[in-house]
Amino acid sequence: MHKKKLVAAGLVAALTLGIAGAAFAYFTATGSGTGNATTGTATPWTVTAAPATGMMFPGGGVSTVPFTVTNPNAGALTYTTLTAAVPADTDGNITSGGAPVVGCLASWFTAVAGTPSVGPGSIAGGGSFTVAVAVMMGDSGTNQDPCQGATPDVTLTVS
Repeated sequence: MHKKKLVAAGLVAALTLGIAGAAFAYFTATGSGTGNATTGTATPWTVTAAPATGMMFPGGGVSTVPFTVTNPNAGALTYTTLTAAVPADTDGNITSGGAPVVGCLASWFTAVAGTPSVGPGSIAGGGSFTVAVAVMMGDSGTNQDPCQGATPDVTLTVS
């Protein structure tokens, strides 16, 4: 009977060591996976003009067009330059509301973007800034009557 107890005790000890050994046994492995993140695309700046103030004539005066530039994106956009112009049709005439003013040449006008209220630099999503564009009419030394009462289109390009 003593032998049975000894065998039973040995069996219990072996099982205990086996279970304890199983608690420390493990496998190792590695793995990886690939997913895709999504980037957005930039929506162009929104550029809107307010009514002009001031009046110009050949060789004098300034008409100022205030613009508001808004970042319609959720993220920030950066700008470095502002370019103002009085656009011309294919014949070199100014346009007013997109229609040509025949005989009133765009080359007689100069548009200059003033100092923006913010930047240049990064504008937060939904943020905006203002800039005034000064428009002057040069004296060509010729008859500039076709420009009387005209309201030249003025563009502001943000890049």
